[in-house]
Amino acid sequence: MRKNKTIEGIISEVDFPNKSYVVEKEDKIAMKGGLLGQKVEFKKTRKTKGNILRVLERSHLEDGEFCPHLEECGGCTYQSMTYERESKYKKMLIDKLFEEELNIKGVEYLPSPFYKGYRNKMEYTFSDEYKDGPLSLGLHKKNRFYEVVNTDHCNIVHEDFNKIRAFTRDYFDGKLKPYHKIRHTGHLRHLLIRRNLEGEILVNLVTTWAEADYREYFDKLQNLPIEGEIVGIIHTLNDSSADAIIPEKTELIYGRDYLTEKIEGLEFKISLYSFFQTNTHSAKVLYKLAKDTIGNIEDMNLLDLYSGTGTITQIIGQKSKRALGIEIVEEAVESARENAKMNGLNNVQFICGDVFEETKNLDYKPDVVIIDPPREGINPRAIDKIIDFAVENYLYISCNPITLVRDLKIFMERGYKIKELKILDQFPRTYHVETVVLMSRE
Repeated sequence: MRKNKTIEGIISEVDFPNKSYVVEKEDKIAMKGGLLGQKVEFKKTRKTKGNILRVLERSHLEDGEFCPHLEECGGCTYQSMTYERESKYKKMLIDKLFEEELNIKGVEYLPSPFYKGYRNKMEYTFSDEYKDGPLSLGLHKKNRFYEVVNTDHCNIVHEDFNKIRAFTRDYFDGKLKPYHKIRHTGHLRHLLIRRNLEGEILVNLVTTWAEADYREYFDKLQNLPIEGEIVGIIHTLNDSSADAIIPEKTELIYGRDYLTEKIEGLEFKISLYSFFQTNTHSAKVLYKLAKDTIGNIEDMNLLDLYSGTGTITQIIGQKSKRALGIEIVEEAVESARENAKMNGLNNVQFICGDVFEETKNLDYKPDVVIIDPPREGINPRAIDKIIDFAVENYLYISCNPITLVRDLKIFMERGYKIKELKILDQFPRTYHVETVVLMSRE
């Protein structure tokens, strides 16, 4: 086959997460992205792998309101479908995964309460529209690490996000240059915005340490006509080579550097870099679902592994005899302790440490264990020790069904069965979902 030759084909099969297949002659080519029924142009990278270059004809499934950034933006996956169609499509992918891997049929799928304007946090990146061209500020283009889309009309965020992003982009255009990742020049790196359900907003401008005067920008930002209220403006300085927000120095310019949310009768302080579910509406459903699934745990000891900022530990553990969370990120543990103190939960405590190391010699006998690991799933070194607690019920909350399936197989080999399994669409317009699984001893 001639090098760089492109091929056309129709996507005839799909898998979770966001995998598609085209049959080309005798080869079944696996690719990232694409929708069932699309005619695509692609290029082989190996005998059975390829990259989609562009969509030639849309699928019969694409019957939704088209996002103006659909073709370029890499932030979403299913913007071309109605939400009803998207839900059915994602459920089909999930059903296929669980049936093939665990012989479980017909998984219960819960849609998000909102599919527009649901995100409470966005991290935008500064770049230029083309080399030495106008400033761009938004999300990365599909499969393009250095190129950024001006996401003027993003529909998964509140309009306040779009207004703040547009104002920031227009203000700095022609004044300061974006940070260049190869040459390590320029000033502007990221814009982080958080908004709670009450309409309070934090704005964090991330720049390099190179000298510049940002006072006028910060002053004008405070008077921006938006629906919500900017309660905090932060300036973060970062010269790290990583394409991420590394808070080498953080300056509070105005107001405060945190928001609060109320869930299940408790209040949670969310600092600038704290982890918190990006869909607050759906998070309320998730936490109530977890609480109802695990049932009454009064007079029981709860152990929450990978506890993060302790939201689940507190919501479920507030009625327990004692609740203990283990989390390796120090800032998250500090936030969890502060929130527990603020909520008056004297029975809830947190340990800062690695789950594998801390569970080896833990002087604590749990009656119920909750596991909510990162996308990588449970550390393979730790899973046997976790099962060795031999509690009656394990509640596993996962944002990655692929690693969840891998871990569930080990639990099942050790004598546990799946009692309840539900999927919640925590991330509309993307292929991500949240899964809640209750396991009991056979």
